[in-house]
Amino acid sequence: MYRSLLVSAALCCLPACELPNGPGLVQPPVTGEWSGTFESSWGALPVKASLTNDRYLGSISGDFRIDGQRASGTVSGSLETKDAYSGTMFWGSLTISYRTATGEMCRSESPFAVTGGSASEKAADFFAENFSGGNCPDPPTKAHITLRR
Repeated sequence: MYRSLLVSAALCCLPACELPNGPGLVQPPVTGEWSGTFESSWGALPVKASLTNDRYLGSISGDFRIDGQRASGTVSGSLETKDAYSGTMFWGSLTISYRTATGEMCRSESPFAVTGGSASEKAADFFAENFSGGNCPDPPTKAHITLRR
């Protein structure tokens, strides 16, 4: 008897519970082509990106190409919307790849702890303090990717 009463009470409370990415908190559609600026210790360079997200699972992935440095990279992580007013935050990592002076391709990744950002239907911003994981000899620092549709 008590067990069924407890289950009934829990089920009655479910509609009042607010879960991240729950009904009404669907992620903004960011799938598509973007352009903008890659600002870092390398300077301010034009960037183009192709992003994909699953609006119901909260995941985001994609790739970007930096003009002027012949570098490319990836974006992967999660989008989180806490409520209708705070916007959608990005948590994940960025990678960067480019040819070294010896002609070899290198690849470095930003640590999760120093990577973040935000996303909306018309704008996306990604930040990475550094790309310390990997084998690139001179990766950019204080990277800020600003994308617009």
